[in-house]
Amino acid sequence: MLFRLLVILYKMIKVPEKIPQKKRIILGPLSRFLLKIFKWDITGEIPNLSKMVLIGAPHSAMRDAWYGLLAVLALDLKVTFYGASWIFTRLPSLITFSKNLDKLGIPWPLGWLQKIILIRLGGVPVYRVNSRGTIKAAIEKFSTMDNYLLLIAPEAGTELVPKFRSGFYYLAKELNIPYVPVEIDFKNRAFNIRSPENVTSSFEEESKKIISIFEGVEGATRVFTMSE
Repeated sequence: MLFRLLVILYKMIKVPEKIPQKKRIILGPLSRFLLKIFKWDITGEIPNLSKMVLIGAPHSAMRDAWYGLLAVLALDLKVTFYGASWIFTRLPSLITFSKNLDKLGIPWPLGWLQKIILIRLGGVPVYRVNSRGTIKAAIEKFSTMDNYLLLIAPEAGTELVPKFRSGFYYLAKELNIPYVPVEIDFKNRAFNIRSPENVTSSFEEESKKIISIFEGVEGATRVFTMSE
């Protein structure tokens, strides 16, 4: 019965042929099963493009990453995602023990294994204390590649911020690739994939366009809103 259910789940989600993929014999079906159990859905269509930046919002809680990881594995996507360096080796905590942005969370004995797993899944640590050159290095790296799927949370963290970080904008602009907004909709328990957008104006203007797309989407702990 369980095997039959996994087969059905496997056929429920289709990914266009140009999208970078990595078939996962165990994690793929398991993630599809867990998304079904947690009553999460993936709506919309992933554009059939070999290069793009997926930007997700609102990013209001660390559990966004858990459901996001299940979605990536469920779709058998091969991705690169950027995250704060501490999430690669530490556990999330409601209490801040350090003022150092690279040492948030709680250290634990299996941090080394956590880092190996996240990097193998496509993770790239971003050191906030000294983040100079991160975007430039990424542009140089991906400009030589034929297909890739970049994941970025433009809010850069779970706290409410007055504006987006500009990383997604410069990646999309310099690599000449579209960005695709993805709503992290906790009210309807769904990742809603919106239509791809191309950079045609300044960072401020592109931000306004994206803000209008995400406005009112209910995240895990707050509704998306951003003062201009």
